[in-house]
Amino acid sequence: MADWCVRSGSVKLNMAIKLTTDVQSLVDKLNGNWKIDYPKILYEKKKILDGIFDAVGREKILSDKDFTDWIEKNGKWLKVYAAFKVQMEKEKSFNNKWFDCTTWSKRVTEAENIVNTNGPDYDQVVRVYFTQYHLHCQLKEASQYAESLGVALKGDLPIGVTRCSQDVWAEPNLFKLDRNAGAPGDPEQNWGFPPYNWEQMHRDGCSWWRRRLAHMEQYFHAYRIDHVLGFFRMWEIPKNGGGGRYEPNGGLRESGLRNLRAIQTASNMMICGEDLGNVPPEVGPVLLELGILGLKIQRWCDGKTWDYGYLTVAASSCHDCSPCRLWWNENWGEAERFYHEFIGQGNMPGGPPDWISQKIIKMHAESSAMWTINPIQVRKLRRR
Repeated sequence: MADWCVRSGSVKLNMAIKLTTDVQSLVDKLNGNWKIDYPKILYEKKKILDGIFDAVGREKILSDKDFTDWIEKNGKWLKVYAAFKVQMEKEKSFNNKWFDCTTWSKRVTEAENIVNTNGPDYDQVVRVYFTQYHLHCQLKEASQYAESLGVALKGDLPIGVTRCSQDVWAEPNLFKLDRNAGAPGDPEQNWGFPPYNWEQMHRDGCSWWRRRLAHMEQYFHAYRIDHVLGFFRMWEIPKNGGGGRYEPNGGLRESGLRNLRAIQTASNMMICGEDLGNVPPEVGPVLLELGILGLKIQRWCDGKTWDYGYLTVAASSCHDCSPCRLWWNENWGEAERFYHEFIGQGNMPGGPPDWISQKIIKMHAESSAMWTINPIQVRKLRRR
């Protein structure tokens, strides 16, 4: 950001240097916390961006041709998103259900009025444009740098979107707003976001998905579909109640093929499906047929990494379970069985020691899977 300020002639060098110093000081302070303080980080980032915007000035910012060209190119989604962000801040001041955009006082049909260049909200609109532009530039730069080193970036595609989102505000017909997605069990899991209305999505060839993926392809070489089972069926719960059920309750092969094929042709990115949990028998064959990678967590399967199918991402752990070191000490019985089957005999060492972590990494690196991805916690060796 400081480099942009200098290159564009928007601020003097001494201001850019001060900005860099202030940001580094803030980074050092936040990194000193024992956990990531997300609200604080977002607040401080916004304060810095607003400070830069105010110092440079709206008119100077809008004189940057690269910036205005980017706005024009991305205007279709960007203007609606900016209108959504501006309206959300207004709703927070008087609507105690602002977190559900279906309750808002303005609909997407009024987006053009909100972003009007002569309107009262235009200053806030340009701030949204400014933020999104620099997010794009920085992520694109990081992606190109990784690519220059032969490193692929893998993005993430959440299975759902919150009710307080530009997606729901702009195209509510694509979501079942009278229901929540979740998972069966005791207790039943209610994730709070609306399931997709697949029938409605297919009426225009799933353009909502295709737009998202085409945009992602600017930055990523592959992506993970969170809860790929949701492309086959979803546990749907009444919005204001409990007792859900699977929808659809049959024809899962046809449903999965239809939904996944629609997004598979939207980009050239490699697709990896997170297929953990209560997996219907139709899922594996469909992923294999479409050439979509599945996921295997060593402790949740037979553990034989050398016998994994080729279209697999092999991992020692993921966000749904504890990392190996923690698992080793919290689940002593499971870890002991793993040790005796794959590593050695006799008394299992605690810790685990570094050589066991290295063994687990080696098993994955030499697996028969196409990809192996291990969390950094497994790779990080203890200081001696």
